Amino acid sequence: MSHPTLALKRAYLSLRRALEHTVKPFHFTGGQFDVLQLLMHNDGLEHRDLQRRLSIASPTLTNILDVLEREGHIERRSDTPDARIKTIHMSSQARQLCASDKFCAAGEALVRQMFDGFTDDERGAFLNALVRIETNLDRVIAP
Repeated sequence: MSHPTLALKRAYLSLRRALEHTVKPFHFTGGQFDVLQLLMHNDGLEHRDLQRRLSIASPTLTNILDVLEREGHIERRSDTPDARIKTIHMSSQARQLCASDKFCAAGEALVRQMFDGFTDDERGAFLNALVRIETNLDRVIAP
C-alpha cells in the first residue's frame, strides 16, 4: 500500500499532466491557466496575493505573468501610490477566450474524466475531504 502523501502527490501530478494536455490547444500552460482561473474570479489581485494563492515562487510567477502580458492576456497596473505594488488584471481578450464554449467544454471534459465512476455523493465527500486535508496540513506550519 502506498503512503497517503505519495498517493496524493501522484494524483496531483496526474491532474497537472491532464491539465497541461487540456489547455495546450489554447496555447496556455497549466501555470498560465492557474493564473487566469484565479483572475477570472478575482480580477485585480496583487502579485503577492497571486503568489500566495498559487504557492509558487515570485520569479516563477513573474515569468508566467511576463508571457501572459506579452500575449495580451493580462495587464499589470499600479493602483496605489506605491508604484512597486502592481495589480494583475485579465484582458477582455483572455476573459472572452476563457468563457468561450470550446474552452469551457474542454474544462468540463477534464472534470468529468477526473470524477469518472464517482457518484455525486462520492464527489462531494471527496471535495470536502480535500478541504479538510488542506486545513489539517496548514496547521502543521501555523499551529
